Amino acid sequence: MSSDGSDGAGGVGSGGSGASAAGNDSSSTDGLGNAAESVADALGEAVGAVADAASGMLGSATDAAGLSSALGNLADMLGLDTQDLQGLLGAALMGAITGGLPGAVMGVVNALVGGTLEGTARDAVSSNLPSAMQPLANMAIDAFAGKIPGATASSNLQGVLGTLATGALTNGRVPGLGDVASVARDMSQLSQVAKGVMDGVTRGDFSSAFDAASTLEGNLNRSFAQAREIAGSVSAAFGQGHSVYAGGGHGDFGDAVEQLAVSTARLMAQR
Repeated sequence: MSSDGSDGAGGVGSGGSGASAAGNDSSSTDGLGNAAESVADALGEAVGAVADAASGMLGSATDAAGLSSALGNLADMLGLDTQDLQGLLGAALMGAITGGLPGAVMGVVNALVGGTLEGTARDAVSSNLPSAMQPLANMAIDAFAGKIPGATASSNLQGVLGTLATGALTNGRVPGLGDVASVARDMSQLSQVAKGVMDGVTRGDFSSAFDAASTLEGNLNRSFAQAREIAGSVSAAFGQGHSVYAGGGHGDFGDAVEQLAVSTARLMAQR
């Protein structure tokens, strides 16, 4: 993923309400401007307990109860309400605890991809599955998204852009319009590709609601696993100080994830 070729690898309501919520989130965390780079130092010895709970969250979707507990512990340590950590900022903090700024980048990319998969899967279920099969399928989606820090809060593009525009993920520095636009474009592209994937999965001939839900869950997990690996490659190259770029060769979905990871890393580098 490095430009020199030497080495380097590896959700929300209406636009107005999303931007407002992002603004509130930013104002409530003004004291955390450096958290993506120094949260471990800021928390001192107490970070160990949260780091243990968070250690698997960059690498895999984990048990939702464990995520909730870890977020609660982190919020208590920082003197915040747990809801303040449910969005992209929370995903960045959880990633930063175990991986510094590159970990924060990976945490945010995971949240954006998870939110995109959640949103497109819900649309596909609503459009393609018989009504009797939809409740169980939506439960499978809930379980999937609930295991990924920040995913549910990242299922709406306008809400995500509102958060980015506050500077909450860039040490309080408002990113340039071009960088925000790049993330928006890449999220839209990923959404289009993911829509095709989810439509294909939910248009199958299912013998039961359980069959439909299981097939959907398996596809969500496989798609996220691929995305997680790609995000890890980009964040690792970023952490090694290389210029990140999208090399392609991962298939339509993987290439869209890689491009989003690159634009996210470039935006978050503006500190």
